[in-house]
Amino acid sequence: MHRRTLLRTALAGALATPGCAVVTPGATLVHTAQPGTPFQADAFNMAGVFDADWLLDARYTRLLDTMAASPGAFGTVRFFGTLNAGEREAVAPTSSGRVWPSLDAPMDFSIPIAALDALVSRGMIPFVGLTFFPGAVSSGPITPPNDYAAWQRLVRGFLDAVVTRFGAAAAHWWFEGWNEPNMPPFWAGSFDQYLDLYRATSEAVVASGHKVRLGGPALAYLPGEGRPLMERFLAFLHREPWVKCDFVSLHRKGIWGPSEAEPRLDRLEAAARETADALLRLAPERARGMVVVNNEADMKVGFNTPYEPRMTEQFPAWLAASAILHDRLSTEYAVSGIRFMAAADHANQHLVQAPFDGRRSVMTRLSADAADLVKLPVFHFHEMLRLLGGRHGTTAAARLPAGLFDVVTVGKNSVAVLLTYYPDGPAGPVDLDYTLQDLPWHQVNLVRFGINSALSNSYTAAGRNLLPRVADAARIRVAAELGVAEPIRSGITPEEGGAVRLHVRLAPFETALIWVTPTRPEPPAAPTWLQATSENGNAVLRWTSGREPDLYSYEVRRDGQLISPVPLRAAMWVDAARPPGRHTYGVRGVSASGVAGAAVLNVLG
Repeated sequence: MHRRTLLRTALAGALATPGCAVVTPGATLVHTAQPGTPFQADAFNMAGVFDADWLLDARYTRLLDTMAASPGAFGTVRFFGTLNAGEREAVAPTSSGRVWPSLDAPMDFSIPIAALDALVSRGMIPFVGLTFFPGAVSSGPITPPNDYAAWQRLVRGFLDAVVTRFGAAAAHWWFEGWNEPNMPPFWAGSFDQYLDLYRATSEAVVASGHKVRLGGPALAYLPGEGRPLMERFLAFLHREPWVKCDFVSLHRKGIWGPSEAEPRLDRLEAAARETADALLRLAPERARGMVVVNNEADMKVGFNTPYEPRMTEQFPAWLAASAILHDRLSTEYAVSGIRFMAAADHANQHLVQAPFDGRRSVMTRLSADAADLVKLPVFHFHEMLRLLGGRHGTTAAARLPAGLFDVVTVGKNSVAVLLTYYPDGPAGPVDLDYTLQDLPWHQVNLVRFGINSALSNSYTAAGRNLLPRVADAARIRVAAELGVAEPIRSGITPEEGGAVRLHVRLAPFETALIWVTPTRPEPPAAPTWLQATSENGNAVLRWTSGREPDLYSYEVRRDGQLISPVPLRAAMWVDAARPPGRHTYGVRGVSASGVAGAAVLNVLG
């Protein structure tokens, strides 16, 4: 059998084919730009990495640089293996590492600190898994020790090293007490032993005197097991009020096992509700200010198992629907002081073995070079997320089919509407008559970004081919950027009542972001620097990110000729069609009003 056929056979759970092409008619939605309650995009802009050691690998350098080139798209990175660092591990802890090999050896946090610096230097917040055991603490990385005195010394030593290097910034980080203490790959003890570990960790954190956030239990929220174990953890918090817990974490996937054929969003919602309700019932004194975090809200368990929807428009639709769902829960439970976060464990670049192989990451390989990466459609959920404003707008009227999710947000200089269609089963497209009213500006610009089977989709550009040709690299890179469903419209005069209207057709698993900004004459600032390097015949260009709220696109030119797509949202571009010789590259920003800024230049070759 041909390799491509073999690989496709391995890709479990491909997209469901719509049972018919019937369009769902009569959907209407009216939003207003009147600002309401806060909206927190940073509740959904987290990505996950298995092992701290990988953050120092070349393919992660490219991944993190690409993430950082879109400020706000990725705000937090969660990772494990902090305290047994020293050996790169793929999917499970097997090594005790080099942090503290024996009680008579000094603690060496150089690798964890370097991994943290890789994030902090790019403006990202670490979400640090306090895992796993080094040799000085236990005989194995997941084996509970007989007592936790050495563990407490280790935790305090690590926090001291963190605060010495990063200072008060660590107060805004997240520290998680272990990972999935009900799963044998990560914990070899009982759940009662895990509670002993969490108690000891809390005591060490409090005794350190450092102001940091600590939480857990990072449960694998398995059917029939997740709820009772979470209730045991919350009852433990009630019995021992001195134990520190600033957030409650869980992992509920769309699919846990073969009995769950397709990923379902209602499983995520049920786990979040069950946890919040149990908190209010079992430890109500802990509820106000508590955050419930599903930090592995992925479609499917098994991040090393190929799964085709991770490469298609389905994954960004899943994350967009999950974000909207959990945002609604935050509104519903606001009276109790509970808020919700959700994120995927989807930055495991080390698992990607070949182009478009279906392993869980926001980027894939484009050639034999493991560091030659291109964005997958899921990357652009995060690109859309960075455009959302800081407050909710309001919904004046809605008649929507099941599976159509929406949120409107308002900022000082923009209004953004996120729409995604994630039906539960086969479905045709939805036609939506959309109105946004009460816009405060006399003239506006209107952009409709989109992710679907053709747009913002490197997998489709590669022919949904697991082995794309190298000759197609330049074309695939262009198609991999966040695109628009129709040309930008600048200088629109809203109708009476400050209204704009448009018709939106959404196919199953399609995501759209409607972005409205005021028309203004000011140009974007010129980038303050442009770096150009040569890698395997490509020119890799990076520059300072613009911070203007109406920055629409960058333009990258080689010897005066435009070579980048419009729009180009990220402050990074790879020229895969670079001719031999010496070339002058230039980059400038363009606003949504169509005003171009000054260019910055660099010569390569």
